[in-house]
Amino acid sequence: MNEVAEHTELLKNAVRQPIAALTAVEVDSIARAHELHSLLQEELGERPNRSLFLSATPGAETAILDKASKAVSKWRADEGVLFLIDEGHKDDGELHPFWRGMNILRESWAALNCHVIFFLLPRNYRMLIRVADHLADWIPLKLHITHDPDASRHQGRSMTQDAVFSGSGLSPKVARQRLETLEKQLAAALRSGTKQATLVRRYYLPMFEATIELSELHRAESLRQKVCKTDMPASDLPQWCFLNFDLDRQLYELGSAKNWAEKLCEWANKSGDEEWEGAAFHALGVIAQEQRDFETAEKWYQKSLALKEKKSNEHGVANTCHNLGTIAQEQRDSEAAEKWYRKALEIFENQGNEHGAASTYHNLGTIAQEQGDSEAAGKWYRNSLGIFEKQGNEHGAASVCNNLGTIAQEQGDFEAAEKWYRNSMEIFEKQGNEHLVGSICHNLGTIAQERGNSEAADKWYRKSLNVSEKQGNEHFAAITYSLLGILSRSQNCLEDSGRWFIKSITSFSRTHDPYFRSQVEDHFLETYRQASLTGQRKLRALWENEGIGDFPDAGKDS
Repeated sequence: MNEVAEHTELLKNAVRQPIAALTAVEVDSIARAHELHSLLQEELGERPNRSLFLSATPGAETAILDKASKAVSKWRADEGVLFLIDEGHKDDGELHPFWRGMNILRESWAALNCHVIFFLLPRNYRMLIRVADHLADWIPLKLHITHDPDASRHQGRSMTQDAVFSGSGLSPKVARQRLETLEKQLAAALRSGTKQATLVRRYYLPMFEATIELSELHRAESLRQKVCKTDMPASDLPQWCFLNFDLDRQLYELGSAKNWAEKLCEWANKSGDEEWEGAAFHALGVIAQEQRDFETAEKWYQKSLALKEKKSNEHGVANTCHNLGTIAQEQRDSEAAEKWYRKALEIFENQGNEHGAASTYHNLGTIAQEQGDSEAAGKWYRNSLGIFEKQGNEHGAASVCNNLGTIAQEQGDFEAAEKWYRNSMEIFEKQGNEHLVGSICHNLGTIAQERGNSEAADKWYRKSLNVSEKQGNEHFAAITYSLLGILSRSQNCLEDSGRWFIKSITSFSRTHDPYFRSQVEDHFLETYRQASLTGQRKLRALWENEGIGDFPDAGKDS
């Protein structure tokens, strides 16, 4: 059992018996705190419990203690559990006086006659230990549960299928050499009046393939416009469909990408070409996965895998195993994900396929990071980065840089994290990959928020949101709505906060994610409780007008 699993079990054991005690749990996100809170509620059964948000601002410690005292006043001694969830992200200048005040009140916290559990983000946890040393001495159980499987704070973390989904098999080095050579030849061919059909076959299609391999998306779009289907030999049609699918997938034009995959599937079915049919099934699985229809995606991948195994297409088998791993990981089944990744990795390494191996090292790094093993994650990422840099694979390198940024951010090294994120964003911007640029903007927003720079956080979140909304990426937009809700509440803009949370809840409902909807409902209720009576009426009206179900019980334990 690793440390994260061990500490989770210790936390569950700590609440199984009624006791008056203090416990401190370091978590890496508010979402993690809520997940643990839900887990502990199952252990508590009918015993009373309540959660309060701990806003670590100077002078707030007395108000929080008063709220806590009122919340537990009717509980029998030792019976209930009070959860205090960090909503901090303040600078150290504000945290020091808050924790000094908490230190002075240590005896009052210990006298509440219930089990008080502090869920603290890393910065506040460090402040508890360093500044509130006497209070910390009164806390016998200190736990660290700092993995993040839902990845909501670092949504740009790459664990998606695009890492190994190249259909060309070109290395970046070969792709660049091809472009350099064909560009010179194309110029001569245009001067000599070469027929369009010849230009398409000899120059445009091979260059189109190379630009997609290099993720040079604007250039690929330009080349696509030069190709007319009537100028294309019938034998090139499946490759044309596949390459267009891959380009639109990277552009996050999912409707168009699906149309190309369906055309490829239709062609393969009519021609009886099982190789291309396997590729088409895989492509349809990618689209279903991007749309968060994991059941359908897995069915397509399994159909693809069966055909590839039948045809002894080991490279294709490895790619599909890799993607089955990403589905398992997105559904929080790390054990199954690692199994699929290692199956893919064995094939890639046996084939000497460094590109495929690097992509799978990268995803094994995300598994280690989610399990709280930053050291192992960093090793996987750096192995991956070394190969991508050696190959000149800028897209792969940028994805790894982003993940190294998330590790630095989790460790509180915001300067290093921002450097990694900006390196990553520079590459994605150059490639014209707006979708991934939006993800990096999101991550830069979380850094600004953790530094207490609300203005910068708002700016980055809105940049990210512009991309998500334009591309129809509703699930990612919903995450950003929720963070804007938290940001607005920290500025005491409660009506705005409620609006953002309602938008988030609506979007999570539409994208079939009850887990995140539940987390955001808790945030909405906290905003509702903080509002005046007039504000509460407005928030209730906003909820009812949205038509997202019954208004939650504002008095429930949350």
